[in-house]
Amino acid sequence: MTVRKPSGGHVGFFEGKKPAAILKHAVIDKYVSPFAGKTGLYSPGHRVAVIDGYAGEGRYDNGDEASPALLLRKARELQGVNRQLEGYFVESDPTSLMKLRQMVAAEGVDLPMQVFSGGIEDQLDNLLTLVKGIPTLVYLDPFGVMIPFRKTAQVFAQRPSQPPATELLINFSAVGLRRVAGLLTSIKDIPGRPATLARMDAACGGDWWQKVWLDHGDEKERAEEAVVVEYTRRLAADQRCSWCVTPVRNRARHKPLYYLVFLTRHRDGFTEFAEALSLGLGQWRKAVYDIENADTLFADEAAFQASEQALEDGWVNEIEGNLRRLLGEGKSFVISRRYSEVYGKAAGQARQTHLRKAWNRLHPEITKTSPKGKGKLLQLLIEPA
Repeated sequence: MTVRKPSGGHVGFFEGKKPAAILKHAVIDKYVSPFAGKTGLYSPGHRVAVIDGYAGEGRYDNGDEASPALLLRKARELQGVNRQLEGYFVESDPTSLMKLRQMVAAEGVDLPMQVFSGGIEDQLDNLLTLVKGIPTLVYLDPFGVMIPFRKTAQVFAQRPSQPPATELLINFSAVGLRRVAGLLTSIKDIPGRPATLARMDAACGGDWWQKVWLDHGDEKERAEEAVVVEYTRRLAADQRCSWCVTPVRNRARHKPLYYLVFLTRHRDGFTEFAEALSLGLGQWRKAVYDIENADTLFADEAAFQASEQALEDGWVNEIEGNLRRLLGEGKSFVISRRYSEVYGKAAGQARQTHLRKAWNRLHPEITKTSPKGKGKLLQLLIEPA
């Protein structure tokens, strides 16, 4: 995960979820509850909104939740803690739109959920007006190239103050980027090349991405990640945003399908998202393991758990070493303010439970601050011994 601190529609759901889809939906599932819980505390009517700009059909053909069905479920769960989660679903494909409306009508009775036809580029201004004054997470998951940069940037530009909280989650298509970038070096006379490149220029806010891509030569994966990181940095510029970029694959050895891009103006948003991402990655690893070992003699739950434990041990060791080094400077600090330095290579993988284990190893010899009984470790001041 690359992190920084402040300074049209789907083609049909003919199968169940692939691991890459499991990850993005797991992250949303794990993140929406703390987002709504915290930001909705002082929101008028405890209202919190999610705008789903590429909503699709709502469910996969096998019944698995897509993002709209997931958000309907979360809305019912959050009623129990006095939060009103509102869903604003946008879909341009007529067939998907019809199925989406049917799903929302059947499963969203008495829930504040609305469906909009057309493209998110055309609907965004209206939607941002509808959610003015309440915390909002905007989720953009295009099948191909993103909407123009200037339009995406309006998510923050039209909501210049905080509160209300404003957050943006994007699935930036690596497949789409690679396809378009291939035009930069192709010697073939490809119809529509100028228009296709112009569309990517608009999505990125200029043709700067072309130089970034070409500067990496044959290192295509490094090139695409560099483009997405710079795209995110530009979105965050002058918006007081923290952000992170995470490549997402269907298998560890595969090329990324997309990059999960997250932007927030609040430190808590960043740290809560990191927790959700860690949990989502765990579900992704389990899904990959189950798929690769289905109908074989090699599936072994104990072996999977052992591999997970080895990963977690590595994260704890990484965090412990980083804490030792930082405390060795002889100064106290709040964990969240030095998040990237504390988590190091474990950023985007480890959670507070791993931080707690590492911290316990250092108390009381290295730090006089005990983590025992403390709920919000990231906001805690840690002091050298």
